[in-house]
Amino acid sequence: MRRLLFLFIWMGILFTACFTTKKIPTPNPPPTANIKRENAYSLVTKMKGNNLNYRWISAHFSADIDNDTSHDSFSGVVRLRKDSIIWMTVSYALGTYTALHAKLDGDSVMFIDHYHDSYFKGTYDYLDTLLNEDLDFDLIQSVMVGNSLEFYKDTAKMKAYYDGKAGDYVLSTVRKRRYRRLMKNKQLHSKNDAQLIWLDASDFHIKKIRLEDFVTQHTFEAKYDDFEKRDSGSTFPMHIHYEINTGKKIIKIDLKYKKVNFTNYESIPFKIPKDCVPIHY
Repeated sequence: MRRLLFLFIWMGILFTACFTTKKIPTPNPPPTANIKRENAYSLVTKMKGNNLNYRWISAHFSADIDNDTSHDSFSGVVRLRKDSIIWMTVSYALGTYTALHAKLDGDSVMFIDHYHDSYFKGTYDYLDTLLNEDLDFDLIQSVMVGNSLEFYKDTAKMKAYYDGKAGDYVLSTVRKRRYRRLMKNKQLHSKNDAQLIWLDASDFHIKKIRLEDFVTQHTFEAKYDDFEKRDSGSTFPMHIHYEINTGKKIIKIDLKYKKVNFTNYESIPFKIPKDCVPIHY
């Protein structure tokens, strides 16, 4: 179970900004009468203007995870090179015990499970098996940096409306995509995925993302708060609430950041200990 929880952290991590940032007070939603009607193309353009652009990110975090009746607390460090590498180390017992090292690139997954003295080197099919989900690097990276998934390339298929109760604009879209089967030599199938994005009505930063899989009925939701603003004008949350519904379990993650740095280079230490045994699936 700990290995599974570590992987949920890994999926759920959202990077935020530092440098010369400042707190943004939570604004009151503007009166509905003052809301400008926005079409999908306009909202997507303004949302993309708030997307995070970076070369390398290094972040410290702490996370509390509630999994039905259990509760766990972890801390860790994440390093990410845009469109290239995701690296993570996860610890527990106030950081005194390193439980997991992980490294992902566009095609492969590697992690060392120090708790069980084991390691894995292979493809994303292993994560699919553990989580009963179809995952790839682009999807994980998008979730980690808080940017929307690449569902919005065809705005003609998107819907846009104003949620008066939440005081936010909402973008929604559904797409068909091909996905890998968990069993080898099994034919590919297509499925429908939905993405809903709530945008702040004042500056169009993302406040909530909800992903729905119409085949498995799984959902992933992220709500962001405690926003800070960089000099570039982009806003990023320092406090994130995740909820993952797998159909059998509901996992809630409360994540807080302590240190976040944008850099030009970060080291990626990853060495498998000699006493570790391989994980097969």
